[in-house]
Amino acid sequence: MIDIQLSLKVLTSKKIKGGHVKILLTKYSHWFWLILFFIIGTVSSNAQTGINLIGSFEQELPSYWNKVGEPTGAALSWATDQSRSMGRSLKIAKTGTGEEAYWESENMCDLWAPLHNKDVDIFLGAYVKTEGVNTNPADDDSKWWINYTFYGQAGNLIGELKLPIDQSVSSSTGWLADTNAVGSAIFPEDSYTTIIKFVAGKNATGTVWADDFMFYGRGGAWAGQDWNTQVGVPTGWFYWLPPVGGNDGVLSAGYENTKITDEEAYSGKYSLKFENLEGTRDGFVGTKKYLIGDDIKVGDVLRISVWLKGKDLDPAHVAEVGDQAAFSITPMFHNTYGNNAGFGDFWASDIPLKFPAAASFDWQQFYVDVTVQEGATALSIRLHPLGQFKGTVYCDLLEVKKIDLVDVKTNEEIPNQYSLSQNYPNPFNPTTIINFTLPEQSSVSLKIYDVLGREVRTLLNSEQAPGAYRVAWDGKNNFGTKVASGTYIYRIKAGDFIQSRKMILLK
Repeated sequence: MIDIQLSLKVLTSKKIKGGHVKILLTKYSHWFWLILFFIIGTVSSNAQTGINLIGSFEQELPSYWNKVGEPTGAALSWATDQSRSMGRSLKIAKTGTGEEAYWESENMCDLWAPLHNKDVDIFLGAYVKTEGVNTNPADDDSKWWINYTFYGQAGNLIGELKLPIDQSVSSSTGWLADTNAVGSAIFPEDSYTTIIKFVAGKNATGTVWADDFMFYGRGGAWAGQDWNTQVGVPTGWFYWLPPVGGNDGVLSAGYENTKITDEEAYSGKYSLKFENLEGTRDGFVGTKKYLIGDDIKVGDVLRISVWLKGKDLDPAHVAEVGDQAAFSITPMFHNTYGNNAGFGDFWASDIPLKFPAAASFDWQQFYVDVTVQEGATALSIRLHPLGQFKGTVYCDLLEVKKIDLVDVKTNEEIPNQYSLSQNYPNPFNPTTIINFTLPEQSSVSLKIYDVLGREVRTLLNSEQAPGAYRVAWDGKNNFGTKVASGTYIYRIKAGDFIQSRKMILLK
C-alpha cells in the first residue's frame, strides 16, 4: 500500500520575471525542458531535495509527435493559426518538391493501452484542413495522406493503412474527416507498435493542417487507445477529457477549450488553461509516467507542487457541493514503466485543493505530499478539475521534490503560540503527518507511546528554531520494525508547553 500525506498549503506568490534566466530559457527552451523532464537533478532548498521539474509547458513539440521529414521547401509547425480543438494542430506548409515532408508519432501503444487489439474493426482517421494544395494528383508522389502502420510483438509488419487527403479542390471549406472504410483495419495479431504519419508526398505542395486523430473499435469494441489525438499538450503530457477521452475526435463540457496558452504564465511563456468548464464531468491533463530514480527510497516523502491562477470561480458553489466542485492534484504510483508494460497503477487519490474564497486569485503555489512505498517504480501526476468544478484555471511549473521527514517552513511568519495539531490522515496506514508550531527557539521532544505508556518512537529530540513544523511517522518503532494496528499517543514537550493527542493506525 501507499499512503498519502495531505498537506494542502499555499506558498508565497512571487512571479518569475524577465532577466537573464528567462532569456536563457527562451533561447534554449526545447532542450532545456526535455533534459529537465527526463533527467533527475539534485538541488537543495531548506529541507528539500530536488528531484525534477516534470511539468512545464514550454516544450516546442506536441506529446507523442516528432518532426521527422522537414526538407528544404517545407515547414512543419505545431500550429496555433488553425485548430479543431485544444488550440493546436499539426501543420505542413510545403512549396518545394523532390522530398517527402512528414510528422511521425511515437509508439501509440502506451500507458493503459500496451497493445492494439487483433480481430477488432478499428475506426481510424483524422480531421484535416487544406489551403492551396496541388489538385488531382497523377501519382502517389503528389499526394497528401494520413498513414497508420502496425507491428507485432516480434517487430514484424502486420498491416498498413493509407488514408489519402482530399485534393479534388485546392482549399477545403473547413475541417474534413479523413477516415477508413468498415473492415479495412482488422488485424490477425495484436499490434505492439503503432505509428501514425501525416505526410506530404515528394511533389505535393500547399498547406495542410491535421487535428483530432481518431482510433477506436467500431461497435463499442475495445481496440486499445492512441494518445494526444487532439495534439493539444506538449512533450511529457497526456490527457483524458470528456466525453470519452477524445479518441473519437470529440471533446465536450468545455474541455474542448483546454489548451496551452500565452495569455498567462508563472514561468516562461506558456501555461495550461482549463476554461469555462460546465461542471458536469471531470477530466485531466497529466504527466506521462515518470521513472522513480535510485535515490528515491521506500518511505521517502515526495512533495508535488504546482502554480495556479484562477478566475470566474464560484466559491458559493464549492461551499455547497464540497470536494467534487474543487480542483485537485491526483498523484498515481505505478509498478510498470515504458511501452507495452501496462499501466500498472496500484495507488492513486484525487486530492482537492482549497482555493481562496474568491472569484479570482493570482499565481499561488499549492502542494500535496505523498509517501513512496514498496513496489513503486514510476509516478504520474494529473491536474484534475473534479466533476462539478466551475471556472477557469491556469496551471504552470509542476514540480516534485523529496523532502525531509522534519520540514520547517521558514518562509512563513513566526507563529505567535505553541500548538500541536491533530495528525493527518487519521486513521492512517502506514504514514501520517504531525504538525506543530514554535513561537520561540525551544528544546523539542516529540515522541510516540502505546496506550500502556511505553515509548514506541522518538521522532524529534533537539533544539529547534521558531517556525511551523511537520513531521512524518511511518508506523515504525525505534528499531525500524512496523508496529501493530491500534491506538497510539503522540506527545510534544517544548519549553513549558506539553500536549498529547491520540491517533489510530489501521492495517
